[in-house]
Amino acid sequence: MVIFNKIHLTAITLLFFGTILNILPFSEALVSKTPPILLLILIYLSLAFPNQINLTYAFISGLIMDILMITPLGYNALCYTITIYLILLYYPQIRLQSNWNKMFSLLIILMPYFFISTVVNSMLNIEYNILDVCISVFISILIWPGLFGMLRFIRQKYTS
Repeated sequence: MVIFNKIHLTAITLLFFGTILNILPFSEALVSKTPPILLLILIYLSLAFPNQINLTYAFISGLIMDILMITPLGYNALCYTITIYLILLYYPQIRLQSNWNKMFSLLIILMPYFFISTVVNSMLNIEYNILDVCISVFISILIWPGLFGMLRFIRQKYTS
């Protein structure tokens, strides 16, 4: 029972810091190229704790991001929930892969997130640049090994 509470406390703390990192103000040129840090943290947590960190965390985190970023309610919630659903669906295969293969798997898993985001942006007439979307995916893939290592260290230190 104690480990169950430690996992949720650590997850909520990490998601709080991920939310803060996502809403940090950047210059106009960088704001569309920033990777979705909160989503990457959710992906790690759902890989580390697939039975505890589930679609509920993804949906609530997405709703919180919708409120904080003043986007249509459900926009990030839908994108995050579908992405975490794919992670949970392919969790056994992803977990056994090497770090390079995990980066490639992350690329494949993030594609529906950015595709849904692009489709919803088009439907709502929100301006976006497809090159910025590709740069954001590339940056997400590049920072994944460092973020993965840092989150693994935090998980091992505070949940065991």
